[in-house]
Amino acid sequence: MKGLQIYYHLIMYRSNKQKAIIDRKENMLFGLKRIIPVILLFLISCQDYRTEYRLAAGPDGTSYHRVAENIKNIVSAQNGIKIRMLSQAVNLNGNLISLNSQNNCTLLMENEADFAISQNDVLLKSKPDLSENFQSSNIRSILPLYPEIFFLLYKKNLKAKSIKELISGREVVVGPRGSGTAHLTKYLFKEIGCDTTIYIPKYVDFEHCVLSDSIDICCLVTGFNNPRINKSLQNNGAIYSIGNYQNLNNGSMAEGFCLKYPLARPYVIPKNSFYNIPQEPILTIAIDAVLLTRADIKDHIIYNFLKTILMNKQSFVFDLDNILLSQITEKFDPLKLRFPLHPGAKQYLERNKPTFWERYAELAGFVFSILIAVAGGLSAFARWNKQRKKNRMDSYYHKIMVIQRQIKTYESIEKCDQSILRLRNIRDDAFKNLIKEKLRADESFRIFITFVNDTITEIQHRIDKLKD
Repeated sequence: MKGLQIYYHLIMYRSNKQKAIIDRKENMLFGLKRIIPVILLFLISCQDYRTEYRLAAGPDGTSYHRVAENIKNIVSAQNGIKIRMLSQAVNLNGNLISLNSQNNCTLLMENEADFAISQNDVLLKSKPDLSENFQSSNIRSILPLYPEIFFLLYKKNLKAKSIKELISGREVVVGPRGSGTAHLTKYLFKEIGCDTTIYIPKYVDFEHCVLSDSIDICCLVTGFNNPRINKSLQNNGAIYSIGNYQNLNNGSMAEGFCLKYPLARPYVIPKNSFYNIPQEPILTIAIDAVLLTRADIKDHIIYNFLKTILMNKQSFVFDLDNILLSQITEKFDPLKLRFPLHPGAKQYLERNKPTFWERYAELAGFVFSILIAVAGGLSAFARWNKQRKKNRMDSYYHKIMVIQRQIKTYESIEKCDQSILRLRNIRDDAFKNLIKEKLRADESFRIFITFVNDTITEIQHRIDKLKD
């Protein structure tokens, strides 16, 4: 009857256990049914399904405009990303603003543009402060596009031994007010001791930045193939050199300026870059034109955007005939960019970077070999220790077996008592070794104790026979 009760309780226990398992699976399925839509909604929200992106560059006829148009055509054709170039004047907060480095960054900050081309040294305010860093925190760099070279163009009939002598008392065309050209020109002149009390800055649209009958001195910060340079040179113009090119890397004036203006670098315009002009190399400075975006643009969009540009470098040069973009390279220093690198761009640039395991594969292999050797040594030690304990137990077995074989030969009670004492000493010695972990408390030890007790019992039977 008791057996039937135990069997009944066992059946009920298994049934309840199976029911609990089934209930747990049903709860998991119910939970998955509720969480899957949430996961799908999250994944959908993470994707960027925008069909068009806005690109702010520059007015027609500028290097910015042509480069932006080339990028738009390549990216749209190769990557399927539709890009709309913003017009020359953009409505921002009810005001029409022209496209230049400073305004392009403003459009990015105001979410009125998704991509922009800007001079790398752009200032967002006339007096930068901590609030500027906060306001510009949503701007991120993608890639330097090409060097924008500073051209100081002047009429050949103006003879001067220095820049100060050249511009003193004269009007100098510096591009639109607030543009990168105007900012760099004024800063450069100020560093050589020429503030606006010495010369007269004249602000005009980019298309009018060219030497003419009414313009004797003109400054441009642009790509070397800008047609306004050739037009100015054809109008009896020349390019002024900021020091002797032979002093480059020997403390030239251009290097001194770049030391105080680290986003710029010295640049040499080679001889005969514009047909037969210049007759000698020209030393000047250059600042990169950079492709910018906003921090909230998805990483995969920027990754594919940058990938398409770099993989189609030859198309820009040969198919679209824009030799400016032949200087695009992914080998640049992100620390020299005005704004931080976008994570999507960083992911692409580091796509071939060895992983942690690849970088430390040899060290990991060496450590793994040591671990294998240590594990092998520990395993061998464990086997040796186990065998030693077994051998010790076998010696106890042997001692008992010797006594057991002699029991039938005992002819006196005294001899039997001595054997019993020996067995008890063997047993006590075994327990001491067990405590010292020189023996294992396993089945062999239990057999040993049984063997000792049976042998003692057998001796006691022998004593009883001797008494009779």
